[in-house]
Amino acid sequence: MDNTFIRKHWYADIYERQVLQDDEVNFILAMLGKEPKDVLEVACGGGRISIPLAKAGHKVTGFDFDEFMLEKMSTKAKGLSNISYYEADAISDDWGKEFDVVILAGNILLNIVSELPYDQAQELFIKKASECVKENGYLYLDFDCYERTNQSSDHKTEWVCFEGMDDLGTYGKYIVISGDYSNQTHTDRSFRRYEITPKDRDMFIEEFVSVKYFPPIDQVMGWLKKYGWEIVNLYGDYDKNPMSDSTKRAIVWAKKSK
Repeated sequence: MDNTFIRKHWYADIYERQVLQDDEVNFILAMLGKEPKDVLEVACGGGRISIPLAKAGHKVTGFDFDEFMLEKMSTKAKGLSNISYYEADAISDDWGKEFDVVILAGNILLNIVSELPYDQAQELFIKKASECVKENGYLYLDFDCYERTNQSSDHKTEWVCFEGMDDLGTYGKYIVISGDYSNQTHTDRSFRRYEITPKDRDMFIEEFVSVKYFPPIDQVMGWLKKYGWEIVNLYGDYDKNPMSDSTKRAIVWAKKSK
């Protein structure tokens, strides 16, 4: 196994064990209601959201471009006849048609992998979401949305996001290192470092630059309106509090109006 395989396998295993966020899953279940719906989850990963939705009786389709995450989905989906999943690229591949609900969860707008300019890729997600649902279908969209202060890489801080041993005996850390952020461009340039120690091998380190665009809420609302989405509910957290200076998210439940 090469280093890339080891790192990706470690990340998928640790992520699926450590990122549960039951509050988000329960929120989505409440928004869907008890009547079974035909649901698409974009970038479904290992099924953190898709599996509970299927167990609740919804027909779920998910796709992701990460084969290591989909392996986790395969394990958890055994015995469920109302869930399907496949490997695809959200930018270049078709999302399908006639779903009742499309789910863009897990801060997906800030985690798009694409060669497009970041804001264009984000807008494309909103457009494709509109194209894949039926008339009067719904969109669930959840992303970090708060006013950030300008930040300089001259004053870097770092923190460990994930740490632990995977099912192959590989121990690792995933570390985020702060960089530059501009309130004018809403662009963040930071760094990621993996410190990976495979079983019976020496540690290796892989480092990456991460560039993300944090869209203002007004810009996202403009995209939603442009592609026929009518806002039904807008919350700032999973307790259904309104967006305010004290909340850190935008949680959108929208209906396709045209």
